[in-house]
Formats: sequence, structure tokens, C-alpha cells
Amino acid sequence: MSQDFHGGVGQAAAGDINNFGVSISLAGKTETRGLVSAQRNELHALRAKCEELGDDPRDVWRRVHAQLGVTTISEITSEQFVDARNVIQARLEHLQEEADKRRLVGKVLRAVAEKDAKAEMNNFCELSFGRTQLSNLQKPQLQKTLEFIQRFQTTAQPIRSEPEALKLKDFIVLHRQNAAVLFILGILIGAVLF
Repeated sequence: MSQDFHGGVGQAAAGDINNFGVSISLAGKTETRGLVSAQRNELHALRAKCEELGDDPRDVWRRVHAQLGVTTISEITSEQFVDARNVIQARLEHLQEEADKRRLVGKVLRAVAEKDAKAEMNNFCELSFGRTQLSNLQKPQLQKTLEFIQRFQTTAQPIRSEPEALKLKDFIVLHRQNAAVLFILGILIGAVLF
């Protein structure tokens, strides 16, 4: 069975219905797409970098979920990907900043111990930054403190000359008991050997 249509027919039948010139609009209904695998992989890679710096991966995802108003990564849409990436990237930058600060604090403390300059470092920090606790300083402040300590020169101690050898008379006067013991020991050894 076949059908022939002549003229303006809006539909054709035979299993498929084609509507020409008809547009259907569903107001308020937008189609949301989930993350594609490349986007998921990028988010997981950023989360892994945070984990390498000592952060708990669950905390990273909690921050993303709270910022985007979702409960799982499956609910994140492609449109929200940039926001999710920005949240994780901000966390990663914060963790890197904290790691740099810990490394600088360690370097400052080692340099202070080598030069025995704790008081000088405390004075420098107090005058320059208003605080002496290294963990409360910002990264640029720690860099300035490290620079100060590395340039710091300790006051040179007067160089002592080599001690002179004691004369026998001076040794006997200074160390009477030791001299007496050595004398008696010498007599005993001499008696045994000769």
C-alpha cells in the first residue's frame, strides 16, 4: 500500500512522522549534560595533586560539593565544570603556599641554629613584621627573614694562641697530686724493671 500526497501536507505516515515548520518549546526545561570523561579526569588529577601535598581527598570533594550545591561528582554538569576546577585549583594553590612556608621555616631554623642567631632573628622579625612566631609570617616575610639570616655575620671571637707547654716546675706547682702520683709510679716501675 502506498500513499501519494499532492499539495501542502504537513505530515507523512509510514512509520515515521516528520513535522515540518513546527517548533516545540518546553519553557523552563533545559537539558543538562554530565561531565565528559576528560573533564572528570582533569578534576581527579587536580584532586590527586592536592592529595600529594597532604590534603584529604574527601575534603577536596566536600569543598567542591558545597560550592556547587551537589552531593556527588555525578551531579556536576558540564556547565559547572569550570567552577569545580576553580575550587580545586584554589585549594591546590593554598596547599602549595603552605608547603612553601613550611619549607622556608625549616630553612630559617637550620640557618639560625648554624649561626646561633635566634635572638637576632627574633629582633629582626619583631622590628620588621611585628611578630616573632615564624608560623604566623607570610611567605614573602619568611623569604626576607631567610635572607637576613643568611647575610648575618656572627661577631668573631678573638683567636686564641696556641697554649704554651708547661715547664716541669709549673706543672708540679699546679698539679701537685698528679705530680706525686707520677713520681711514685715512676719509682715503682723503676724498681720492678731495674
